[in-house]
Amino acid sequence: MSACPTYNHNVMKNLILTLAGVLALTPTLARAEVFVWQDPAYKMQVTFPDNWMRQGSFQPNLRLHVVAPQGADHAACRLFVNEDGRYRETPPAMGLNVSASVYNQAAFAQEFYNRNDTSNVYVSSYGTTNAIGPAGAVMAQLDFNKSWMGTNVPMHAIAIAAQYDGKRIFMTCESMNRHFAKWEGLFRGIFQSVNFPGAYSIYPNGQYRRFQDDGGVILPMNPRNDAVSVY
Repeated sequence: MSACPTYNHNVMKNLILTLAGVLALTPTLARAEVFVWQDPAYKMQVTFPDNWMRQGSFQPNLRLHVVAPQGADHAACRLFVNEDGRYRETPPAMGLNVSASVYNQAAFAQEFYNRNDTSNVYVSSYGTTNAIGPAGAVMAQLDFNKSWMGTNVPMHAIAIAAQYDGKRIFMTCESMNRHFAKWEGLFRGIFQSVNFPGAYSIYPNGQYRRFQDDGGVILPMNPRNDAVSVY
């Protein structure tokens, strides 16, 4: 079924206001504004504080990597998108089940082990009733050690993942373990700001309304149109 994406400007406005409210409660970021970033290939939008610094990457699947000003508390967010043709024809109602199957707890841990600066990854919580943009998603929190300048920094992360329209979407935000509570509200606001065009109709018949509810359809019984039947 073809997508019919619409962008609700009121929703985006509310998301921006939510982020602004979180920033206002964070003394070190009180004067920050927000920046709406859009991926040129996947049309994914993410809103984050405009004083966060974007980082370059040679990984084509790392679409966005931003860090807090001056690297405060090692706070950072990353968005990965991988092409994966599996489950493209999955009915929308089964999308969350597919995401949970692809991204079990072991898969979340592996995503962190794929980095070259992590060790001792532990999934501390896992839930399967979430969403990222129009996709049903699973969410986890993880503890791990980050190798930095010859030391291991205890870190805590929140991550959200989905398998949607032949793509694996994985996003994580992290900070030093002992300072995570200070950043968690902002991290969740960034997650909630993620948006991208839907690939599937929200209606089971693929149309903008349920034509099945229109009642009986009158069809001629023969070419002379001298009798009709209602189905």
